[in-house]
Amino acid sequence: MKLAVVGMNHRTAPLEVLEQLAVVGNDLEGANKRLAARTGQAVVLHTCNRTEFYTIAETTENAEEAVAEFLEEKYRISYDSLAPYIYSYFHTDAVNHLFRVTCSLDSMILGESEVLGQVREAFGAAVAAKTASTPITRVFHQALRVGKRARSETAIGQNALSISYAFVELAKRTLGDIKGAKALVVGAGEAGKLASVALRNVGVEHLTVMNRTHARAVELAEELNEAHVLPMDELQVALDDSDIVIACTGSPEYMITEDAISRAISARVGRPLLLLDVAIPRDVDPAIKDMESVHLADISDLDAIADVNRQRREQEAERVAIIIDDEVHKFQTWWDALRIVPTLADLRRQSESLRERELSRTLKRLQHLSADDQEVIATLSKSLVNKLLHNPVTRLKGEGKPADIQSLRWLFRLDGDLDFDVADDSTNSLPQQD
Repeated sequence: MKLAVVGMNHRTAPLEVLEQLAVVGNDLEGANKRLAARTGQAVVLHTCNRTEFYTIAETTENAEEAVAEFLEEKYRISYDSLAPYIYSYFHTDAVNHLFRVTCSLDSMILGESEVLGQVREAFGAAVAAKTASTPITRVFHQALRVGKRARSETAIGQNALSISYAFVELAKRTLGDIKGAKALVVGAGEAGKLASVALRNVGVEHLTVMNRTHARAVELAEELNEAHVLPMDELQVALDDSDIVIACTGSPEYMITEDAISRAISARVGRPLLLLDVAIPRDVDPAIKDMESVHLADISDLDAIADVNRQRREQEAERVAIIIDDEVHKFQTWWDALRIVPTLADLRRQSESLRERELSRTLKRLQHLSADDQEVIATLSKSLVNKLLHNPVTRLKGEGKPADIQSLRWLFRLDGDLDFDVADDSTNSLPQQD
C-alpha cells in the first residue's frame, strides 16, 4: 500500500467545476471518514483553488476507483464527468506533489503562506476523524516541515501575496486610489482577516466587517483598530454604502444575490461597486457580472497578478524545488527501510533460532564442562552470529534496495522452511568425549 492523491485545482478545472467539490463548514472530518471507509486512510485537502484526496492504495487505479465511489456518494457527481479535470499521482510522485503544494509552488499565488495552514488544518481534521496513520501521518508531518524549511531557507515567501492581498491589488488596478473607499469584508475567517489587513495596509480607513458568527467579527474588528462591525442581517445596508466588497465566508449558498445588488445599485445613484469573491464555493451570484455599474471578480480573474508574482519568484522556486527533491529522497529512504526492517527481523530471528538449536545440541555433548565454561561457549555463539550479521545488516540499512531485500530472503530461505541438513552434518562430526 502506497500514498496516492486524486484531485483537481485551478490549473486543471474552471471555477464552476472546482466549486462542485468544495468541502464547506465542518464537513471536512465527515468527508475524511467517508473516504477512509473505502481506503482505510484519508486526508481531504480543500483550499480556495484545489480539492485533493490523499489516501493509500495498491495502485493508482485502486485510488481512483475509491475516490469515484466517494464522489458519487457524497456529491452525487459522476467521476466520468470530472475525469477531464482530474489528476492523480502515486507513491513518490504523490509525495512530491504534496511537498510542492505545501511549499506553495503549486499555488495560484507563488509563495503565499496560507496553504501551509490549510494543509495543517486538513491533516488535523484527518487525525480528529482517526483516518490517518502510517504512512500518511509520516508524509504529512514531513510535508509541514518541508513547507517551513522552504520559507526559512529561501525567500519564496518574502513579501509574497496571499489570495486576499491579490484581490486588493486587483481593486487598486480597477478603481485607482482606494484609500478613501468604503470597504466591506463579509467573512471573518483567515481569508477575511488577510483581506482586512491588506485593505488597512494600502490606506483604506473606512472598513466594515461582518460574519455569520458575530463575536468573530467583533474580535477581528478589535485586531484591526476601529473597524466597524455590523450583524449579518444588515448585509443589505452595508452593500448599499460600500464601494469595495470582499466576500469570503465559505457558505454553500450565495451570500450576495443578484437581487441584493440590484437594490444596492438603486441606492447608490450611479456610484460603481467592486465585488471581490474570494470563496469557493462562490459567495457572490456570478450573474451579477452582467449588471451595469458593478465589477465582479473571482479567483479566475487573478491570472495577471499571479503571473507577475510568479516571475518575481522563479529563482526562489528553483531553490525550493531542490529542497523538495532532497526531502522526497529522505521519504523514499524511510519507505525502503519499512521493507528492510521486517526482513532484518526475520534474519535475526532465524539466526537466533539456529544459534540456540545448535548450542543446545553441542552442550549436550559437553556436559562435562562447568557452567562457567558452558556460558563462555554460549557467549561465543552470540558474538559469532552478531559479527556475521553486522555487515549485511549495515549495508541493507544504509544502501539496501528492493532487489537486495528479495535476494536476501531467497538466499536465507526467509519465506519458507529452513534446510537443517548442513547443520546436522556439521554437528554429527563433533568428536565424542571419553
